[in-house]
Amino acid sequence: MTALQYVYDILQPHVFPLMEQLPGIFFQQGNTRPRMASVSQACLRTVTTLPWLARYPDLCPIEPIWDHLGLRLGHSTSLNELEARLRHI
Repeated sequence: MTALQYVYDILQPHVFPLMEQLPGIFFQQGNTRPRMASVSQACLRTVTTLPWLARYPDLCPIEPIWDHLGLRLGHSTSLNELEARLRHI
């Protein structure tokens, strides 16, 4: 995924509308290149983000949540199946 894809396919259609619905929420993102690119960072200037600790990249607060979610969802074979399973959680 490129930084522009991240902005146009993830941030603008999904993250920003959700954050508008939940005032006061913080946004935490991964430390990968598309997310850290200047175009992504410029787009996120209007959003409150949690800072990354440069020396502790493994202390990502979202990882335990992804692990828990993955265990509850199991393996999906299609996007429709994944969406249906997410709605039941």
